Amino acid sequence: MDLENDGSTSESIFDLDYASWKIRLTLVVAGFFFYLGVFVVCHQLSSSLNSTYRSLVAKEKVFWNLAATRAVFGVQSTLAGLWALLVDPVLHADKACGQQNWCWFNVATATGFFFFENVAVHLSNLFFRTFDLFLVVHHLFAFLGFLGSVVNLKAGHYLAMTTLLLEMSTPFTCISWMLLKAGWSETLFWKLNQWIMIHMFHCRMILTYHMWWVCFWHWDGLISSLYLPHYALFLVGLALLTIIINPYWTQKKTQQLLNPVDWNFAQPEAKSKQPEGTNGQILQKKKQ
Repeated sequence: MDLENDGSTSESIFDLDYASWKIRLTLVVAGFFFYLGVFVVCHQLSSSLNSTYRSLVAKEKVFWNLAATRAVFGVQSTLAGLWALLVDPVLHADKACGQQNWCWFNVATATGFFFFENVAVHLSNLFFRTFDLFLVVHHLFAFLGFLGSVVNLKAGHYLAMTTLLLEMSTPFTCISWMLLKAGWSETLFWKLNQWIMIHMFHCRMILTYHMWWVCFWHWDGLISSLYLPHYALFLVGLALLTIIINPYWTQKKTQQLLNPVDWNFAQPEAKSKQPEGTNGQILQKKKQ
């Protein structure tokens, strides 16, 4: 579990005793409270500075803050995932059992984030009496999968880091939704962002195929390093992503490009009464 350090800065940030339960648990808790802090700060800043945010109903405000929080996590995850996929020699040398200290840091903090996500989604569903099955399943599998990697000291990090790379779409999803609520869905910037986001969802699908390839070619190593329930959970989650969740979300985002509607909070009975292109709400002024 020793990191082959590229420099003193990397060592000072990541060179911790990850064999210690205290260190790993501390990072999980830190990840939870960091992203809770992002959620709260986003609410405070948006309430003070953004007229679109102030005009939203409570349920949409929660979604706005969650979207921003996911975007921040998406940046962390994309950087970590790209480094593992394209650069790190230790993980490439052993895709089943290879470990790095910087990966331990990201695995633990990601576990904290996914715990925050589960708490936020279930509290939101309870408070607003809503239920998004795909989102609930996605976050449950993500949390349990990363929790398994935190608990198991033998678990390799390559698949965990490439799983984080699936979050590459979240910053663009955040931008898309916020601009849609502001009534900017006819702007060139929104359409370009939507095209990039759709491309990221296609990249997610390609990445899942790569993860299946890793599983098949490193089956024995993964079986020996992972607890059987953890590996089974990963394979079921990967199958759901490959067959159902990624194709569904890709289709919905593509439809949204052609018909800019906020389908998260669409009100079917009011759609026919709204002006075209206003995402299911009265078009808001673009003054911020």
